Amino acid sequence: MKKILAIGISSGIIAVLWTAGSVTLGLSTVAGFLAWSSFFAAGGSRKGIKKALIANLSGICWGVVTFQLSKMLAFKLGDVGSMTIFNGLGSAGIILQSKITLLSFIPASFIGWSAFIASGMNFKITAISMIIGSFAGYASEKLTDIILNIFTTERIDENVEVDTQLD
Repeated sequence: MKKILAIGISSGIIAVLWTAGSVTLGLSTVAGFLAWSSFFAAGGSRKGIKKALIANLSGICWGVVTFQLSKMLAFKLGDVGSMTIFNGLGSAGIILQSKITLLSFIPASFIGWSAFIASGMNFKITAISMIIGSFAGYASEKLTDIILNIFTTERIDENVEVDTQLD
């Protein structure tokens, strides 16, 4: 079996489970998928969970801070003016925090912030959904390995690397 087919099968199975579970539990389906994407963008494996999820969670925090500060000054600057200023400051903050190794994966921080907005600016729902989404990515990686072990006779690497250049 080709690796891309195994990835597709495993991702499809986990996506069905995540969608059904997140809808049933009132979580943010989109935030979970964004965290899952961050996991793969960070290279997958346990290191990918750590690298992406910590940055995702920091992005959610930046979203909370900018939203709260913009609400506080909206009376003076107007909604658009206040949100514009604090979005700029939050964006600068994400870039500056990247000097800290644990917070260095800039795209995942912006993805976390975006997930917070897409999830109705609900910190708890976004954070829970992104944590589960990161582990859904890890589960899909492990399920890919299992599928490959079942349907191929050749030995595979322990971790599946996702190649974005499909043949």
